[in-house]
Amino acid sequence: MQKILFLLAIIGAVGIEGLAQTKKHFTVEGDESCERIHFSLKASSGTCEIRTRMGETPINIMGNHNEEFITSDFGEQMEGNTLHAWLNLKDNGKEGFGSKLSKIFGKKTTDSENYWNIYFTDYRPYILDLNYGVGKAYIDLSDIAVESCKITSGNAHVKVGYLSKIQNRMEMDTLIVSVDMGDVEIERLDLARAKNILAEVGFGNLTLDFDDQPQMPSDIWASVGAGSLTINLPIEDVPVIVRMKDTSYRKFKIPAGFEKVKENVFVSSSYSPNAQNVLTFNIDLSMGSVIFNNK
Repeated sequence: MQKILFLLAIIGAVGIEGLAQTKKHFTVEGDESCERIHFSLKASSGTCEIRTRMGETPINIMGNHNEEFITSDFGEQMEGNTLHAWLNLKDNGKEGFGSKLSKIFGKKTTDSENYWNIYFTDYRPYILDLNYGVGKAYIDLSDIAVESCKITSGNAHVKVGYLSKIQNRMEMDTLIVSVDMGDVEIERLDLARAKNILAEVGFGNLTLDFDDQPQMPSDIWASVGAGSLTINLPIEDVPVIVRMKDTSYRKFKIPAGFEKVKENVFVSSSYSPNAQNVLTFNIDLSMGSVIFNNK
């Protein structure tokens, strides 16, 4: 009898929880006067997935959340030829301490109670500002035009990739990545075609993965506090120069074959200042680590 009552209690709790879930669907329609789309996402918690597909609808968002804990705010506004759109997922402060703590330590776990799918298309170029508090995020930017992109992780696990291995439709001016206590992985970074990459790591971890030879030069500026920065280079030799700011406390590793040309400056065997696809790293390392690997 006790087992039956316990089972009914579980079913009842699930039913109540299910009733608390709110499904949302937001869209941004195409406009001929629009030349670019500026999209801002601020997710205090939850699981957010960004994917790309063909179509005339620049932004399509489907999600569900518990309104008792999370408030969703979506809007759009035209300013000149730029369409500004935003989605804010704000914590109401009513969630229990234990639940919040589990999300902080379980940042790689999918949050089915606060889950969002965001779809971009090849309709217009995008300027992206993606800010994650705690939780999990996956960003696939295959085969769309991204003019610039900023990714911020407070204590979230964020993975960026080019799932279909199709590069950015345009040269990206600047990619900015800021990691506080979370971790960010960027796969196939060569497909982003980013001219400038700015990275800041506090106590967390950042991985920059180049899957193949880049087609254009990139300047990478990285500041690493107590966290770690890992750079994975393709097996095929890539022209690389690394300039390290001299620091007292550090863990710095470069692959075999790199040559020290002067104090705190290292180059790969194929490096030439005139190379069309040289990767230039300027690194300020404090107490953390910077590790270069050959894949």
